[in-house]
Amino acid sequence: MTTETSAADLVEVVCAVPGVRGIEAGIASSLRTLDARLRRDRASRVRYGIVIDPRSGTVTAEVGLAPGAPVRTIVEEIQRAVQRALDRSTVGPVGPQPADTASERREERPWQVLVRVQSLSGA
Repeated sequence: MTTETSAADLVEVVCAVPGVRGIEAGIASSLRTLDARLRRDRASRVRYGIVIDPRSGTVTAEVGLAPGAPVRTIVEEIQRAVQRALDRSTVGPVGPQPADTASERREERPWQVLVRVQSLSGA
């Protein structure tokens, strides 16, 4: 049985991290979402604010953060939470994965999680 983590699943994961106000879609995810919907191509991988790209092995989350906590700490927590959700999935990135000596020394991660902070403001 294979399970695939969808962009909708990752929205819940990201929003559950303390300090995250919500998903704030930028131009990149908005255009990719529109393109996927027009092409009717795997819309589960793209959602406003979340893009899963299995070919490059990247997940991009565009978020708004609440003030008060260190941005770096919140971003690291988002990356860990998304990586845990993807690790539970049995579907990985497509194609060969780049290997370097630095990645061999630390735990192998097939997905790279990128977090774009769109805003820092209170509610």
